[in-house]
Amino acid sequence: MIDPIRRKLSQTIDRALEHKQNATRQNLITGRLSKKQLLPLVIDNEPRVFYKNDLESHEFDAVFTLLIDCSASMFNKMDETKKAAILFHEVLKELKIKHNVIGFWEDGFDAKDDEQPNYFHRVITYDESLQAHAGAEILQLEPEEDNRDGYTIRVATEELLARQEKDRFLLVFSDGEPSAFNYSENGIIDTHEAVLEARKQAVDVVGIFLGEGEVKEHEAMLMRNIYGREHMLIPDLEELPDSFSYILKRLLLTTI
Repeated sequence: MIDPIRRKLSQTIDRALEHKQNATRQNLITGRLSKKQLLPLVIDNEPRVFYKNDLESHEFDAVFTLLIDCSASMFNKMDETKKAAILFHEVLKELKIKHNVIGFWEDGFDAKDDEQPNYFHRVITYDESLQAHAGAEILQLEPEEDNRDGYTIRVATEELLARQEKDRFLLVFSDGEPSAFNYSENGIIDTHEAVLEARKQAVDVVGIFLGEGEVKEHEAMLMRNIYGREHMLIPDLEELPDSFSYILKRLLLTTI
């Protein structure tokens, strides 16, 4: 199921790259003279009749982080979520774009007023993401306990800002409201503020809501309140790989 989607997405990106390279290497003011364009050379004051044939391979100057909510409520959604994460990893690896995949949760049993243990399962790291053997670790992700989304987004943002790539993307898979110790009342506000802080520092943040057959109005409003326009609602988990493929394509094309 994943491989056909991966191939289709990679082909789409390759075609877009080829089109841009051709467009930027033809109809130039200087370079090699195109025999097909001799008439404009005669009649135009500043003809664009030249081309260059030294096409360079394009490398994306981008980096991605995928955060996956590993709270207990993800129990029925984790299998499809892992499929989408594998798609994410395989496509970016093929395009030679560094990335990491992190499952996050908070230990609700040990949380208290002065300490809330938060965990990050880094199944794919930036340094390992392009290695041939990387990928199987994604299957290790499992539902755990609570989710403190604002804190997690801030940690991921700091790591992205330490990178040298020009374009930085942060994608967040979640199935609803942030829920953790003493977090229910201000969790939405805190997560929204974390998203705004990241965007002010040129990190593109996209929230992806994972439903169970339908998206209720309060769930749609929740995502709007946290992520603004940059979010996607996926009511049926079977649609997740295709929908995620669309998101990746849209984001990658903005970097070309």
